[in-house]
Amino acid sequence: MRYNRIIIAPDKFKGTLSATRAASAMYSGVRSALGDSIQVLKLPLADGGEGSLVALHSLRPKLNLCADILPNASGLNRSVCYLANETDAYFESARLLSLNFRDNRRLPLLDRRSSGLGRWVQHMLTQQKRNLFLFLGGTAVCDGGLGILQEFGFQLLDGKGNQVNSLRNLPNARRLVPPAVFTSIQANIKMFSDVTNPLLGPTGAPKLFGPQKGATPNDVALLEDGLAQLSLLWAEFAKQSDTNWPDGVGAGGGIALPFLGMARKQVTLNSGSLFFLEESGLADTIRPGDLILTGEGRTDAGTLAGKLVDAVVHLCRKVGADCLVISGAVADHDRLEAANYPKTIAVSSNGSVPSRKVAADELCKAVSRVFTGV
Repeated sequence: MRYNRIIIAPDKFKGTLSATRAASAMYSGVRSALGDSIQVLKLPLADGGEGSLVALHSLRPKLNLCADILPNASGLNRSVCYLANETDAYFESARLLSLNFRDNRRLPLLDRRSSGLGRWVQHMLTQQKRNLFLFLGGTAVCDGGLGILQEFGFQLLDGKGNQVNSLRNLPNARRLVPPAVFTSIQANIKMFSDVTNPLLGPTGAPKLFGPQKGATPNDVALLEDGLAQLSLLWAEFAKQSDTNWPDGVGAGGGIALPFLGMARKQVTLNSGSLFFLEESGLADTIRPGDLILTGEGRTDAGTLAGKLVDAVVHLCRKVGADCLVISGAVADHDRLEAANYPKTIAVSSNGSVPSRKVAADELCKAVSRVFTGV
């Protein structure tokens, strides 16, 4: 089929290529096969996880690049970049709390904390920012925001009035006590998740993502009980009759929970993928007759739970544009077929994501083969 345009809109290829480098490799592959015979646009995106800040800065270059010194998941201070203007500030949790950082991996999961994110929010409130944008995905923690809670001066007490300061004792928490002087959050906190997963249950933060972060079966059971108790206490504090938090609250190890509990009226939790589709203008750009190339490091059943590739696939379906997914590796073909996915191609032939050293070249070649049939 002859297309009017090709729009390249990938996510990062986790661990190997940023979304920008992936888009460039795809672009080279298209040009290698088709030359200058067709208009090709590059639009690297993100989903609310790793790479969100870079993608946003490419879309809004007038935002100022700033830095803060904050504790990472293991409690060690590190310099972290964020974006800001006079009224708004944007923070990517993975830039501080990512499992990719050795310091964050050196402690067991039960000892890692989200405190640094809470401290950054407090710094921005002190600067009287009106809107805080938090990208939640890609963290090494699963503390349900326990560190954030503590940064804001809240205390957890067990049935005997003893403080609960550890995830190991979290199932024993019975009371959530605010600080003596608690000023409600005045800024709007807009959170974006890279998944639609709930806090608890088979697809929740402890059971699904805990093992990926190093949790043992005993850790998972403890975290499931502890986060369930924390969820109940925040619902009581927020005067909610239930614990029906928004979709995606399981992102980042449940770090959205304290913000939802502290300031429900000022806080929203939405899809990071949809945020970037809107921010980039892609939703208004594509039309029938276009071909959209998208991809990620690994396309599998997890892609269906709010990832960027899934959002692009649904957008194309809605508009009537064709879509082609080219990812580092592809798995769970039956689940993708059941979801009526478009043609999905793996760069790798052995099921593993290509190494960082060859990833760009291999992606370029894979895209070129699609259009030449070689």
